[in-house]
Amino acid sequence: MSDLPDVVALLRAHERVLVACHEGADGDAIGSLLGLGRPLRDAGWDVVLWAPGSAALAEDYAWLGYDDVVREAPADAERRLLVAVDCGSAERLGEQGPAVVAAAAASANVDHHADNTRFADVDVVDADSPCTTILVARLLRLLQLPITPAVATALYVGIVTDTGRFMYANATPEAHTEAAALIAAGAVPDDVFRALYEGKPAARVRLLARALDSLDLRCNGRLAVAHVTVRDLDDTGAAEADSDGVIDHLRAIAGVEVAALIREPRADRDVLKCSLRSARPGIDVQRIARVGGGGGHTMAAGFAHDGDLASAIALIERAMADA
Repeated sequence: MSDLPDVVALLRAHERVLVACHEGADGDAIGSLLGLGRPLRDAGWDVVLWAPGSAALAEDYAWLGYDDVVREAPADAERRLLVAVDCGSAERLGEQGPAVVAAAAASANVDHHADNTRFADVDVVDADSPCTTILVARLLRLLQLPITPAVATALYVGIVTDTGRFMYANATPEAHTEAAALIAAGAVPDDVFRALYEGKPAARVRLLARALDSLDLRCNGRLAVAHVTVRDLDDTGAAEADSDGVIDHLRAIAGVEVAALIREPRADRDVLKCSLRSARPGIDVQRIARVGGGGGHTMAAGFAHDGDLASAIALIERAMADA
């Protein structure tokens, strides 16, 4: 079984590196991408940062800086060491992913998703870790690379977002200990929370109101479902990423065990994006997501559904009944 020292060995053996995260990058993916790639570059590695996908990167994290992030794999990817972070499979690297993994000079996979497919030459998958940025912080220390305030901030974002602002069950002692270390290294919680959760456009609030108006309680109140359509986006002037946070309102409803937000993406309206959150310990939404062909974590997971809203809800209900 591989561990972080094996990733260190690969990095020591390759000066050209492609650091990549999963498509539709969230806070942990972006934090891991920037938090690993930039220190490596500053230390002398030739680094390309790759966030695959055609949809715009989330505005919620744009303040961390996207100028050095590319959206397509570089032409020389086969001559680089691929280090995939927070990515559960080669397919999660987008359409180019499997080919890039197959052609890379070597590959490493650093992640915390329990359903990770172990697709690289070196796989470091710690399902007990609250987030991938904690694994990245460990890797930087093994490499003896400095964790600057900017790097600490990117890594801290991963902890904050993946633990739901330290509200989810994965806000373990390790999460708090690592958060404290990153604060000591220069991350400023007040600045991070303001950037992540305040100063949002009015369109986001309008979209939240529209989404909550679609609230549907199922399974005797155990399942809370809301949906967002492209028409909702157009009517409110919101972006797709503005639906982030809606699901937290669903999981806060008394009696709810599973919250589900079903979104119609602009790029492919025939495939619905279904996000799931567990509202209490013991409810494993990853098991539900796997029924729909997706995956994730015990407390947060998702899947893509090739069907209509009613069939997506029915799939979730059946999976809950079988769980």
